[in-house]
Amino acid sequence: MTGLNGTVSGRAYKRTRVRGFAEWTPRPHVQHLVDQVRTVLEENREFLPMTARQVFYRLVGAHRYDKTEQAYARLLETLNRARRARMIPMGSIRDDGGTEIGAPGWDSPEQFWRAIESTARSYTHALDDGQPVAVELWVEAAGMVPMVARVAGALGVPTFSSGGFDSVTLKHGAAQRISWRDTPTTVLHLGDHDPSGLSILDSAAEDISAFVRDMGGQVPTFARLGVTEEQISRYRLPSAPQKATDRRGEHMRHTVQAEAMSPTQLTNEVRAGLERVIDLDALETARRLGERERADILARIPTAED
Repeated sequence: MTGLNGTVSGRAYKRTRVRGFAEWTPRPHVQHLVDQVRTVLEENREFLPMTARQVFYRLVGAHRYDKTEQAYARLLETLNRARRARMIPMGSIRDDGGTEIGAPGWDSPEQFWRAIESTARSYTHALDDGQPVAVELWVEAAGMVPMVARVAGALGVPTFSSGGFDSVTLKHGAAQRISWRDTPTTVLHLGDHDPSGLSILDSAAEDISAFVRDMGGQVPTFARLGVTEEQISRYRLPSAPQKATDRRGEHMRHTVQAEAMSPTQLTNEVRAGLERVIDLDALETARRLGERERADILARIPTAED
């Protein structure tokens, strides 16, 4: 219930931020930034949604936007206001951090069968069927997962966010998943080229391997998909000095975030990296089998007259 001061808690605040959708007339230099963001989103529309950090690096590379944390903070505030003013579509930017769990149930049997038919039309046979190696793609930044998962999913490879792998629960869960497999597992990791990004993989690899070994499973192979020194050089990715507060391991001459790669560069690297470790003939066989199975399933769904 709403309290005396108009808030749920009953506390009073000095409100300085808009709520909900709100009209906005930005100053000319801010409008110019909004227009640049629109250009970036249009150029990368097939990869939407983009994270704010990805937009930031596209602005830095293509529009000479300042590469500072203050400039990034200005961009975040501009995106917030522009989305609330409907100047930039909400769905174009990914900044979610919550979890949704819906309530089960159907409004009617007809709704149930419509859902079944919709699911059947998107049916695919397990694309990793027949693969000699089980491949997983781990991505440090959760916001990048949907973008790269579209590429990985088409190749039969599941995508996981590895940013939270300081959690014992998550690492134990990954170890269980890997240890239950009859085939060996290869993990490809996509993360920042900085002490934190590298240590996330090193720590998780050691811990998960130890768990898998104790569970009697096949210890997985881990490999770095990006960001690599070669990619930094080839794409001329913008770098920054190592943060003074990040002292994990040896000092690094420069650091580069994964989101510094453009969506095209990022998805191309993911596709090429995965195609190097999966059996493309087995993938095509699974796709064709799925087409036959889908047709058979659709033929079995009851019609309105049944």
